Amino acid sequence: MRLLRPILPAVLSFYGLLVFTVFVLPVAFSACSRDSAWCAFMYGMTESGGQRGTTVIVLLAAILYAGSFNSLTQKARVFFLTVLTLGAILASFAYLNENVIKTLIRVHRPSHTYILHESKSTADLDSLYSLAEPERRKFYENLILPDTVTFRNMDPRVVAHWIDEVGYSFPSGHSFNTFLLGTILAFFIYHLAGKRFRWLHLLPLAWAMLVAISRVAMGVHTARDVSAGAALGIVLASLVLSIPVVRGAVLKKESDTKKL
Repeated sequence: MRLLRPILPAVLSFYGLLVFTVFVLPVAFSACSRDSAWCAFMYGMTESGGQRGTTVIVLLAAILYAGSFNSLTQKARVFFLTVLTLGAILASFAYLNENVIKTLIRVHRPSHTYILHESKSTADLDSLYSLAEPERRKFYENLILPDTVTFRNMDPRVVAHWIDEVGYSFPSGHSFNTFLLGTILAFFIYHLAGKRFRWLHLLPLAWAMLVAISRVAMGVHTARDVSAGAALGIVLASLVLSIPVVRGAVLKKESDTKKL
């Protein structure tokens, strides 16, 4: 825990700012209007927390961590092990979240409720969730795309995202992924990038917070969804960073820096 303490204030501050923003400020469904700069920004943040964005963060964390080792062989080995470990954690949680947690808790996505309400559909949400994913997507496509009136002022990218995101809502996988990776990357930057660049550890945490906010702003999650997902990400990141081999590498780097 000693090595985690320096970054905990920043981690908890960004988490607290997230909670305040999504619960207190009017951000829900605020990034849905066509030709809105805010909407474009929020959509971009959501996309950065998707598969491509998280892959980039995983690679950055692996490069930074591997760079703390001396030999090229060690660097390569640690790089691939870090990528595999973080990839396995993200994939395992994604599977568990989609196939176990969400299906047990069964929280409807706010976007689904909104679509049915605005289109005046009499379909039952619980029945829709019992359909296979392709069938659910087809249902929302048939409900939204032919309707040129109800959804005409909405950003088509957001609408397409609503059609694509057909699973249950709680907890937010994007928020889990970004706060997990944001906390781990912040830890590596703080301890391994040198004192001159220590302030950069705030950037991955700010990114994680904005991705989580974007999920509420786009209407695919509630404040509760993203708060729970982010909290889970922070807890698991803390467990990963408490692994002895991780602590050992950081302590060695700090010791080598003091000798210089």
